[in-house]
Amino acid sequence: MMSKVSSLSAALFILVSSTVALSQQEARLRLHFDSNSGLAIVIPHAVHEAYGFAYPMTYKIGIPVGSGELSCCERYLTADSWIPIPTRTDTEFFNGIQVARFDYADNAAYISALFSPNSDTLFLNITNQLGTTMVPNFQGVSRYYDNRRAVVTVTADDWSDWVVADGRFPTLVNLFRSYGLYTTIGVITGDCSDQTWRALQAEVDAGKVEVASHSRTHPYVPYLNPTSEIAGSKSDILSTLEIPPPFSAGRKEYVYTWIAPYGDYDTTVDSLLGTSGYLAARLYANLDTTNPRAYVYGDSTLAAWDESRNHFSAFFPTVELGAPSWGGGDTSLTSLNDLFDTIVAKGGVYHLMWHPQVIYDDRSKSYLAQHLSHISGRGDIWYANLGIVYLYHMLQAENGSAVEAVADAKNIPVSFNLLQNYPNPFNPSTTIAFDIAKGDKVMLAVYDVLGRRVETLVNGYKSPGRYRVTFDASRLVSGVYFYRLECGSLVLTKKMLVIK
Repeated sequence: MMSKVSSLSAALFILVSSTVALSQQEARLRLHFDSNSGLAIVIPHAVHEAYGFAYPMTYKIGIPVGSGELSCCERYLTADSWIPIPTRTDTEFFNGIQVARFDYADNAAYISALFSPNSDTLFLNITNQLGTTMVPNFQGVSRYYDNRRAVVTVTADDWSDWVVADGRFPTLVNLFRSYGLYTTIGVITGDCSDQTWRALQAEVDAGKVEVASHSRTHPYVPYLNPTSEIAGSKSDILSTLEIPPPFSAGRKEYVYTWIAPYGDYDTTVDSLLGTSGYLAARLYANLDTTNPRAYVYGDSTLAAWDESRNHFSAFFPTVELGAPSWGGGDTSLTSLNDLFDTIVAKGGVYHLMWHPQVIYDDRSKSYLAQHLSHISGRGDIWYANLGIVYLYHMLQAENGSAVEAVADAKNIPVSFNLLQNYPNPFNPSTTIAFDIAKGDKVMLAVYDVLGRRVETLVNGYKSPGRYRVTFDASRLVSGVYFYRLECGSLVLTKKMLVIK
């Protein structure tokens, strides 16, 4: 095996010992603004170190009606010079880059920017054509990169000697890359010769590839040596490969995704994934292929963050390509395309998976090329590796839904106030603003018409200031909901409407 370190055991000790307990409060982005420094977006240092965040998050910022010719700059330290962020329009195809897109019709700026490995703060400054700094109306983190409509991600199992030596796996990865699709490769690290590791490094260097752990020996649960299979396989990857951004930040490299052998999962695996620093745990099952398709196993929604386990809840892919002998795959162009179209229409995640031994002989079959053509090259779709989708989701949905905008000290509110959400009605997200005149414990929660709490957005002490919270209702059904703000003995409630 190729090696970057002299002591695998030392690397494994560091790997297991350096995880961070990520609570909702710790992962929340902090925001500040002044006319000299612009908008400062701050992430806790421990969270930044643990996960890197070397991929652009998209921040939605309201701009004044009638704006035009705006531009945005970034920097990471107040002593640094401002660096222009390239401006693009929604008529241009781009993906996963730092970019500013101004939607003047919607009075919104979508700024996609990443954190530097050398700073926990990202400064953004939006100016008009005269160079005047615009006071930002921060409206939260977009659900997906660049506020895209839906997501396409691909996972593939069983990278190992027996499907690499004959070229099957590399050939297929290159096929998906030729369509602009990003593949997350599950590696059986104990079944990789030096030649197989070099082939994997070549795929990583060619781009659009994420390396995921598929264990060391591909065992059934319960594992004979769980730490070796889970933490050890991750250590193999980190000690053998040179991993570029966005799966590295500075000197640190990351393995975000665990692909469970045979789809097997138990409480030991669940616990070790969190202590080993994984974000996502992809399972496997014979997926439903009825028509219309029922989302029994594979689904198009992202899993929720499990705070007690320090990783996202385990999930299944949407569909498997091909016709495996054990069943559950799909080779119908009509079925696959209809499934994709349905998921895009509901703003979900199309998570396609495959086994190289299953679809290698399908390279010449029309369904494969036509389906890959159907799902690729769309400007309203976010194409990304699975681990990146969950890295983004960690801040945006679970720990970024309650992003706070803190007012300048000179603009401290004089009264307790809860503003009407905007937009209203909405789908899927809206912004709720409130004023705190005196520091106190604050709770902001959403309730359905029966009085059941469906989401807690804020729960903790808040200093005086105006706060804005982005509420994502993608998991809720259409209807009337109430949001209630409590601060000490004071209570305010307002009504909002979700329309889907």
